[in-house]
Amino acid sequence: MNTTVFKNYIIALSLILGFSFTSFAQEDTSTLSKKEQKALKKEQKKKAKEEKKAQAEAYEKLQHEQALAAIDSQQFVLEANQLYDRRGRTVNVQSNINFIKVQKDVGVLQIGSANLVGWNGVGGITVDGRISDWKVKKDDKNSRTTVSFNIMGSMLVARVVYDLDGTGNYCNVRIDGVFSASQLKMRGMLVPNNMSTTYEGMIRY
Repeated sequence: MNTTVFKNYIIALSLILGFSFTSFAQEDTSTLSKKEQKALKKEQKKKAKEEKKAQAEAYEKLQHEQALAAIDSQQFVLEANQLYDRRGRTVNVQSNINFIKVQKDVGVLQIGSANLVGWNGVGGITVDGRISDWKVKKDDKNSRTTVSFNIMGSMLVARVVYDLDGTGNYCNVRIDGVFSASQLKMRGMLVPNNMSTTYEGMIRY
């Protein structure tokens, strides 16, 4: 059989079976025409892009499933990398010291800054409270999940709403003061408590 024709068969088979066989076919492409080499590189690039996309989608699916399981167990934390208010003013923050956490029937809210000392020892304030009026709503149409509850403590009385994106584990949280017009919003990743990297400062009553 003609060597060039045989190598073309190997290349065709490798494209059908997957990328692992492509590397074998790549050992010597010097006998391929420039047009064939260009087509092969294009196909390899396309396949690599598809594989990367599939891996990213699989990872996002895993993150989303972990977030939903954490919500069901009422043990999760929103690690915030952004804070913003009702006027739209936004600030980027460290996710390990800025968070709102649910631990069964207790909620903890912390704001911190590495550049300050603060009441809590991490440049801000840490407050907690008991959770009540717990509600979870799942929208089958867009796969978004909303968790809402009241939280009441000696220094914190608020209505909290988590809004988990339909894919992955990015989430928005809105915290509304019950006895005031104050509002704080956070955005970051929702993770199970046992996978969190947050550091909790001192709670002062």
